[in-house]
Amino acid sequence: MTMPEDWVLLEAAKLADEPDIEIQWLRDLHNACGTFRALCDMIAKHEKPPVDRKVLCAREAMTEFFPPHADPEGVALRAIELWEEGFGK
Repeated sequence: MTMPEDWVLLEAAKLADEPDIEIQWLRDLHNACGTFRALCDMIAKHEKPPVDRKVLCAREAMTEFFPPHADPEGVALRAIELWEEGFGK
């Protein structure tokens, strides 16, 4: 039995109305509880992992500020990298 990714465990916890449980406890629950394991399996099979919020911001900025023929996603993603590196502080 393989352990699902953390996002799957966290999503299953949200669906079970227990969003604040620690990840290690969820891993232990996955190993011990067949029902929780089945829920995790269904989530992993049918859901997509969440998209990084910064990438969503870059895509949104792309649609608002750049003409369609430019490569705005590359520019926006580079802007995020610069921000994370501390550029302009």
